[in-house]
Amino acid sequence: MTQQHSGGHGPAATADVLIVKALENGLGTADFEIVSIERLDSHLHGHAFKYNQTSGLVTGVYPYRIAWRDAHGVSRSVDVMLKAKPDERSILAVYKGLLEKAGVALQTPLETCLAHSDYSTPNLKEASLFRDFRQDLAPYLPRSLGVYIDEAASYTLRLEEILPKGSVILDPDDDTTALWKPGFSNLTLEGIAAIHARFRGRTDRLSETGWFPVCDRQTMMQGMELWRAFLGFLIEACSDVMTPDMAQRHRHVLDTLPDWYALVDREDKTLLYGDVNPQNLAFARSETGFQLSLFDWERAVISLPQRDLAEHLVYTLPDDFDMPRAQKDIDVYMEAFARHAGSGKPPPSFEGLALMLQDLIVNRLPLMMIVDHVAGKRRHAGAAYGRAHRLLALFS
Repeated sequence: MTQQHSGGHGPAATADVLIVKALENGLGTADFEIVSIERLDSHLHGHAFKYNQTSGLVTGVYPYRIAWRDAHGVSRSVDVMLKAKPDERSILAVYKGLLEKAGVALQTPLETCLAHSDYSTPNLKEASLFRDFRQDLAPYLPRSLGVYIDEAASYTLRLEEILPKGSVILDPDDDTTALWKPGFSNLTLEGIAAIHARFRGRTDRLSETGWFPVCDRQTMMQGMELWRAFLGFLIEACSDVMTPDMAQRHRHVLDTLPDWYALVDREDKTLLYGDVNPQNLAFARSETGFQLSLFDWERAVISLPQRDLAEHLVYTLPDDFDMPRAQKDIDVYMEAFARHAGSGKPPPSFEGLALMLQDLIVNRLPLMMIVDHVAGKRRHAGAAYGRAHRLLALFS
C-alpha cells in the first residue's frame, strides 16, 4: 500500500497517518493506494467546542475528501467527516470547568460521582459501536469507512461518510425541531424503538467490551452529592424555569431515589442512545424519503429503553401538551417496539417511563441547563426540564 497526503508536520500530518490506519480497518487489509487526503474546511468548533485544547493528535470534527485506488485499480473518492475524540479525563475536565463556572462545588471527586455511568468511556464505546456493532445498528448509523482505536490512550478517530445531498443534518446550536420536516418525530421514535428491541435482554456483547456500563441503583447512589448540587444550582440560578412545585417534586425525587431506582433495576435493560436531543439527530435522504441517522453515541449506556423515549418527548412535545398529545407519541414508540421485538416479549412499561422522567430530572437535564448557563449551548434544556415535570405530573 502506498499513499500520498498533504504533508506537513504536527497534528495535520498525524491526522493523515491515523486516517490511513482507520481506512485499513474499514476497507480491509487488501492492497489499496491512497491518492490524496484533503481537509476541506477549518475546524468545526460548533461540533467540538469542548475539545479546544492543545494536543499532539488531531482532535475535533473536520471534513475531508479521500481518494484511493482499490486492488483492481478502480479510482474512488469520498467525502467524510473525521471525528477524533479525546480521552475520558479530558471530557471530565470540561465538565469540571462548567461546574466551577456555575458555582457548583463538590467534596467528592467528579470522577467518583460519575464512575460507571453514561458519562464513562464516551469515545471508546462510540468507536466500538461503529466498528463492532454496525450490523446490529443498521440502518441507523451513518456509513463508516474506518475506525482507529488506541485503547491504552483512550483515543479514537472515526471516518463517517457525509450524508447524501438533501439530507437534514444536525445543527450543533439548535436543540429544537424548527428545521424538522413532518414525520421526523415518528422516524426517531421508530428508530430508537428498533434499537431498543434488538438489544433488550441481549446486552452481553456490549458488556464484554468493558465500555458499556449498566446504569443501576448503585451507580445513581454514588452520584447523590452531584444530583443534590444540581438541584441547588437550579433553585438559585434558574428561577425563570424552576417553580416552587417543581423544586418540591425534584427534592422528593432525590429523597426517594434509592426506592424508585430499585424498581428500575427490576425491569429489562437495553442499549440506549443516551442523548435523544434534536441537535444530535440527522435524517439521511433516501430513495423513499428520509432515514434516521444517529451520529453521537458518547452517552450510550445500558438502561431502561424508556429513558430515550422520555428524552425525546421532553424535547419535542409542544409547551402546552396534554396527556392525549403525549400519548400519541408514546403509542408510536410502543407499537414500533412491539413490531421489532416480535411476539412473546412485553413492551416497556408506563411505570418505567415515569421512572426515567425522574432520572432525567435529577441527572441529565440539570447538567444541560448548566451548559446553557455557562456556554450558551443546549439553550432549550430549561424548557425540556419543565416539560419533564409536566409529563411526570400528568402520569401522577
